[in-house]
This record gives sequence, C-alpha cells and structure tokens, in this order.
Amino acid sequence: MDLLLDQKSANRQSEATKVVVNMAELLQARDFNELVKEATQLERRRVDLVSVRRQRAMRIGPARLKAVLDDTGLAVCTVGFAGGFTGSLGRSYKAAVDDTRRALELAAELKAQAVVVVPGSRERHTYNHAQRIIRDGLNDCLDDALRLRINMMLPLNAIFGNRKDVFLPRDSKPLEWIDAFASHRIRPMMTLRGSSPWTGLPDCWRRCLNDGGLLRVSPRCRTLLGGHNIVSEILSHLTPTAVTESQ
Repeated sequence: MDLLLDQKSANRQSEATKVVVNMAELLQARDFNELVKEATQLERRRVDLVSVRRQRAMRIGPARLKAVLDDTGLAVCTVGFAGGFTGSLGRSYKAAVDDTRRALELAAELKAQAVVVVPGSRERHTYNHAQRIIRDGLNDCLDDALRLRINMMLPLNAIFGNRKDVFLPRDSKPLEWIDAFASHRIRPMMTLRGSSPWTGLPDCWRRCLNDGGLLRVSPRCRTLLGGHNIVSEILSHLTPTAVTESQ
C-alpha cells in the first residue's frame, strides 16, 4: 500500500486547509485473467489508485494492462522499480541508467505518476564516489522524467530490507539530500515495515509527504498493524482535518 498526499494538499499554505491522503493498492495479478478479476474486485471496493510492479506489467503487456485499468477506472500511482546506479544490485552504471529510462517510458505509457528509482548502496565505492555516481545517474535520467512528466521517487530507507538498494547520506539530513538535486521531479520515499514501523524511519517523514513524497507500507507491516490503523496514525500527525481517499 502506498500513501501520498493529494497535490492540492502538499505544501499547503494553511493548517486549516483540508489534507487528502491518497491510498494506492499494489497490484498482485500475475497474468491477464488474474488482472481482470483483481481489477474488478478493486473497482467494487471503490479503490481508484494502484501501484504496479514492472515485471508483472511486462508479463501481462502494458497495452492490455492499461486497457483493463481504464475499463475499471483505476489510475497508476507508481511503477517500480528501476535504478541501482552503484552496482549493488548487479547492474552496471549504463545498464541502470538505460533501465531507468525504460521504466520512465513504461510509466508514461500507463499514465503513472512516478517511478520508484532505487539509488543503490555505497557498495565498494568511497562515499564521495558513490554519491557522485548516484547524482550522475539521476541527472542522466532527468531529461526523460521532465519530458514525460514522471516523478522519480528516491527511497530514503531500504525498500527490500537488505540495504543494497539505499544510499545513506552522512553530511546532510535525508530530505536535504533530495533537495540538493534541485528538481521537482525527484521526490522522497520511505517504507514502513514490521510491528514498529516508525523505528529507524527518518524523523522527517511528515515533511516527506508534504514535499510530494510517498510512504510505502510493507505487506507484513499492514498485516501486523492493520492498514487503517497505520493511516490513522499518519493522519493524526498531519492535521485534524486530514481525510483519506481510495479506501
């Protein structure tokens, strides 16, 4: 489950402004028949926003996937994942850049809002070298993101749980690192996991949402705590007038 603020709620001018939290369900379908069944069920539940795994999207076929989503009124929040610029995920730098560009094209085809771009961990590089590789990789993909109007969501904590996908800035706070890219198309993302999802999470998660970022709730976290309990906790820290969408 992905959580993000409605664009009108992000960077709001007044605390009195109603804040709307959008909820996107992660598609589980592995083939076309499963997709049709799942999309129909989501439509009945009045879910209108989903996130998509790239591998499954390609297996089903982007055109067929989009046709089913359009028929059931489902919009795409994020497509994931791409990246791994430092080599920690087994890709060369060029392969990671090319892969991210392909992911942006797929996201545009599906009319998604964003692509999850994992930077890759420091691996065997010096800190400065790893940081430069990641910056170069994102900049090499930025023209595509701007042209296609797709955000690149950059995780600030591991989304796989093994830390091979995340780079931890040491000379600045996490969101300051994102701000240093100086592009509205590079946004922050954080993942909630386990029975204590706030433990180890950067304490700037509220600003992450307000800056147009995303909170991803892992399946285990959702099972242990309940999706609505997690959302209620998030809303209680935002504003008394916050509401949810896509329930």
